[in-house]
Amino acid sequence: MKNKSILIRNANVLDYLPTEMDAQPAPRVELTDLRISGDKIVARGQNLEAIEGEEVRDINGRTIMPGLINGHHHLYSTLAPGMPAPKNTPRSFQDVLTEIWWKLDRCLDHKAVYKSAVAGAWDAMRCGTTMIFDHHSSLTCVSNSLDEIERGISEAGIRGCLCYEITDRGGLGSRDTTLDENRRYFTKDRSSNFRAIIGAHAGFTLEDRTLVRLQELTSELDCGIHIHLAEGTTDRDICIERGWEDPVSRLDKYGLLRPDTILAHCVDITDAEMALLDERGSWLVHNGRSNMNNSVGRAPVNKFPARSCFGTDGLDGNMWGELRSTFYRGNEAGEGELGLRKASEMWIGGYQMAREFFGEAFGSLDVGAPADFLICNEDQKTPLHSDNWLGMLLFAFHPWDILEVWCGGNKTYRRGDKAPFDGKLCRDAAQRIWDGMEKL
Repeated sequence: MKNKSILIRNANVLDYLPTEMDAQPAPRVELTDLRISGDKIVARGQNLEAIEGEEVRDINGRTIMPGLINGHHHLYSTLAPGMPAPKNTPRSFQDVLTEIWWKLDRCLDHKAVYKSAVAGAWDAMRCGTTMIFDHHSSLTCVSNSLDEIERGISEAGIRGCLCYEITDRGGLGSRDTTLDENRRYFTKDRSSNFRAIIGAHAGFTLEDRTLVRLQELTSELDCGIHIHLAEGTTDRDICIERGWEDPVSRLDKYGLLRPDTILAHCVDITDAEMALLDERGSWLVHNGRSNMNNSVGRAPVNKFPARSCFGTDGLDGNMWGELRSTFYRGNEAGEGELGLRKASEMWIGGYQMAREFFGEAFGSLDVGAPADFLICNEDQKTPLHSDNWLGMLLFAFHPWDILEVWCGGNKTYRRGDKAPFDGKLCRDAAQRIWDGMEKL
């Protein structure tokens, strides 16, 4: 539903950043009115006068906050839950890849890619997410696959920054196809709701000659890469075994550790390497629940640079769940690895990363900011104010508390809305994928 102008009265508004693009975090909660026109917030203040012809809603003190940001996702894994157990029980992270994910991505066709994207984006949006940094792979269905991801995210009504993971695991011809898909999508005319970055799988599946091609492509397009880095010890072990430098040094050698590079996981990182990542200014994305599920170890999040945030790595689209699980896991053994200060920094970091890639004031709900926000139900049990917002995210808010989600000034979801896809067709696609995996 599109609104030319809507006035929302009596909103308890939480936002994290002023609208100035380089502003420092300043979380605040304020009972106020918001006017949305087009895709922006155009007025904010108490007792705003209604404009003739605009819709007026009084939400009676319900909470409004910025839409959530997922810094690293794999929508192609949406149809994986429930799939048969692998024939060979994985004993290492490399086994997890070869026995599960590298079989799944070889069984995706364009229809399955689209269904995965629309269903996964819908799930994320119902959890309050309005932007996904997606990292895609469908090795036997590469060309134009990012268009299917974009179509699916668009039909869910939210935003995305997309890439295809370049890899050498399919040979030179397949590698070149992945390079071409990144170039094609990066240079195409896209909706303003989408951005592109160059994708790469991980250092241990990238030959030196491919890192040279990545260096050339990123220099030509003046952009960074979105890559898994040190997701457990496998990355380092295989690089050293093959006579290469460690994963961090290899990326730095080819000029790929840039401020516009996104590094997912960063579990097996030394203090010296962390200092280099901080110096280079790349973004680090923590995916705590995925790390636990894949038994790759605990990332040293307490040492992550300021330019860091959270992602889900394809596990699901629940960003509140990601934040709280990482926080709880850190507290399990005593003094938490992710204290309140770092949790706040990384949560707001997602909005700062979104600002850099999209050039808009995400994380703010002030005049000029994008109208991306969620509205909570009226049955919130405890009060939200400026000095307890993080505690509320950690212990109070859940996806079932969300009444509506808005993106770009459009109401994309209200609790009870019908999904924009046919569940039976998704189940049929999932079964087709699983049957294909059984044959590999």
